Amino acid sequence: METTAQFNPDDSSIKATKSRVVAKKRGLFNQPIGFVLAILGLVMLWRFSPVSLVTVVLLAVAVLFLFGLKRPAWAMAALLVSELTLTSYMVNTPFGFTISLRLLLLVLTGLLLWHSLAQKGVTLGPGARRVLIPVLIFVGLSIVANLVGSGFSETFRNLRNFTVGVLIIVFLPLMVRNLEDLRILCLVVFIGMTVSSVIAIMQHYQILGMGEATLIPGAITAEEGRVPGISEAALYLSFTLPVAALVLLGTLLTKGNNTGTKWLLGGSFLLMGLALYFTYTRSALLALGFGLLALPLFLKTRIKWSTTIVAFLLIILLIEMTGVMESQFLGGRGQAEQEASTYERKVLWQAGMAIALDNPILGIGTGQFRAVSSQYASSVDPELMRIQETYWEYRTLGGQEPHNDFLMVWVSYGTPALVVYLWILIAVLQNLYHAYRKSNQRFIKGLSIGLATGLIAYIGNAFFHNCIAAMPLFWILAGFSVATVKLALTRNNTSHLDNRGLKHQVSRT
Repeated sequence: METTAQFNPDDSSIKATKSRVVAKKRGLFNQPIGFVLAILGLVMLWRFSPVSLVTVVLLAVAVLFLFGLKRPAWAMAALLVSELTLTSYMVNTPFGFTISLRLLLLVLTGLLLWHSLAQKGVTLGPGARRVLIPVLIFVGLSIVANLVGSGFSETFRNLRNFTVGVLIIVFLPLMVRNLEDLRILCLVVFIGMTVSSVIAIMQHYQILGMGEATLIPGAITAEEGRVPGISEAALYLSFTLPVAALVLLGTLLTKGNNTGTKWLLGGSFLLMGLALYFTYTRSALLALGFGLLALPLFLKTRIKWSTTIVAFLLIILLIEMTGVMESQFLGGRGQAEQEASTYERKVLWQAGMAIALDNPILGIGTGQFRAVSSQYASSVDPELMRIQETYWEYRTLGGQEPHNDFLMVWVSYGTPALVVYLWILIAVLQNLYHAYRKSNQRFIKGLSIGLATGLIAYIGNAFFHNCIAAMPLFWILAGFSVATVKLALTRNNTSHLDNRGLKHQVSRT
């Protein structure tokens, strides 16, 4: 449904507009019961489908993309679903080569946009430049660093991943042309993440044999018991759930939701929280906690974004240095394994800091840390090395990545790239701040708060993992920030009205 910001005072026009709004509100898909039925239907399809689970997800992505032929926002929804589930899935082509599902969807989405934009033009919105300029600088710095330190092959592979991120940032605001498009994307993601949470809980309790129902066979091991839901690994689910839960909470806090919607969103939030616990990822729970603590700050809207980022990074660092992360508060993983993980990070971080300080300008390039870190054993506290070799009989150096996105960027691309990476984070938060302040749409205000706190949660997780290399969640958040500020600062962002807004406009005419 689309209406214009200015209403014709003719009574028939007003009545027609009212009828379209009422018809839309009465649609099953726009009611809480429709949301619940969609979740239950997908769960049952996931468990009892005669085809493989991968095929079920591929079919869902295909159906969403077919909807995109009529409304491009559905094609973007298909891309988001694929990124949150089949993150690294490769598609076999009849031409003898394979292509990643994400790249295939981006190419097809680009073709849809090319046909559409040829008629309507390109509109990225006023927030695009704020994010795209540092992103392009970051990509340029990574190319130079990789050419010097890693060689052409690694440069091309890394550039391919960053190109996906840039295209997501560009395509998402292009696909979101009005408030209804934004609602479609959020609805699909909320349903998908709620379904994934329900399945994760069922996997944990072995309900209907869900413990064997995973995208990757054997993803749930008896030793760890970490559940992946509808994702390739439990760690991936622990990246996305804190962000999705906080975005959902932001929309829940939006004024104007009816009682049924509030109960539905609240229930989905609790399901995501429980599923997150069963991933047994300490940093994910910590990230969710940071997002919840940041929520009152964003609600006040008087905040220095750079100060917020620095403050949370310092808090995370303080928690790690004081050893709080070594305590056993996740029942699915043993004390010894948690301690081993903590010692691994300390060893990797100390070696990484030494490498970064020795290569401050261009770093060492992507994919070089494992080879180089083994040469920096002397830079690590000998007691840490002794404990690791005594109790776990192996050395971390030479076998793992830094487990810290900020350190990974610093080591791989140098100090200028790290500064630009922080610039990108601040730019995304600025977009969300402006979207909240400038929009007169309740949904956009709530979504902006949720995305901002979700980004804080992402930062918390990124401090303990290599999130940016695992999945493009960061680029998706950046794209949503551009889309929300685009709608917030567009004069006709009131083209989709709720009942109150409609009555206000009618009374003015």
